[in-house]
Amino acid sequence: MPKSQKEMNSDLMIAIFKNLQTAKQSINNVLDKIQDSKLKRELKAQFKDYDELSESCEDLAKVYEIELSDNSFFQKAKMWINVNMATMMDKSNRKIASINIIGSTMGVLDLMGVLADSKRCKKELYNLGKTVLSLEERNIEKLKPYILIESEKQKDEVEKSSLDYYGNDDNPKKKQVKKNNNKKRKEALKYEENN
Repeated sequence: MPKSQKEMNSDLMIAIFKNLQTAKQSINNVLDKIQDSKLKRELKAQFKDYDELSESCEDLAKVYEIELSDNSFFQKAKMWINVNMATMMDKSNRKIASINIIGSTMGVLDLMGVLADSKRCKKELYNLGKTVLSLEERNIEKLKPYILIESEKQKDEVEKSSLDYYGNDDNPKKKQVKKNNNKKRKEALKYEENN
């Protein structure tokens, strides 16, 4: 038996709300582990966006008489434990960005599926879902440079040890390694500026 429009509206709003609440909790779980002020600022800005959309979602739920449910205590506890385990040994920007990218990617996949099944929902609700989907996709793009830059730092360390191995500055291999290192650094900075 097909779902009524009210049921579809409710399913969509609950999915959107849970997505937003999960994103907010995920950010809260890592904020105290972040040492880089730029990454912390980025995640706080993302939290603010999720929070504002959460409020919009709650307002629309009241208008359409939809009862929203948050993630259960056990789901929240599981997420908290997973984040703490993942960052116990590695609190690098790369790790924290990866955790949030994975979470946002899961949110994108969930929302795409729900939106595909919700074409007959109220347009206002459907558009909110698309807005959240766009936000998730944008946030993924904003966090990618933290993975690239972190890996560039690691490459720099490896290349530095290679430079020591090759000896003096007149060594052609050392000059090539320096040239490649500078090129990669410029590419990473250019990528970060464009995103």
